[in-house]
Amino acid sequence: MADYAKVSIKGVFSKNSDHSFPKVAFAPDAKSISATEYRHMEMTATNAGLTVTTSTFSSIDTLMIKNNDATDFVTAAFRSAGNTTTPNVIRIAAGGFLVVTDFTVANNLTLTGPDSEGCECEIFIVGS
Repeated sequence: MADYAKVSIKGVFSKNSDHSFPKVAFAPDAKSISATEYRHMEMTATNAGLTVTTSTFSSIDTLMIKNNDATDFVTAAFRSAGNTTTPNVIRIAAGGFLVVTDFTVANNLTLTGPDSEGCECEIFIVGS
C-alpha cells in the first residue's frame, strides 16, 4: 500500500524585512509523490566523507539535504539518470539546502564536510 508525500517550495523577494508586498513570488504547485518508503536522518559529514546507502530503495522520487551548519559548506556527490559514470557534485552552502528528483539508487549518496569536525546535515529521502 502506498503512502503519500508532498514537496512544496516557496520563494519571495521583497524590499520589506517581513516579506510583505513582494516584488516576485515563486510558488509552483507542490510535487505529489505516491511512495512506499521514506528515510529521515540527521548525520555529520566530515572531510573523511559520509556514505548514505540508498540501494535499499527501488527508486527515489525526492532527496532533500539541509546543511544545518552556520559557517561551512557540505559537498554532495550522487549519480542521476543518463549520468552513471561521473557523479554530480554540488556544494551546499551553510544553512542551505538541496532538492533532487533525479537520483540513481545503485550509486549511494556521499556527503563531505570541510574538516574533521564536520557539518550536521538533515537528510530526507522519499521513494519506493
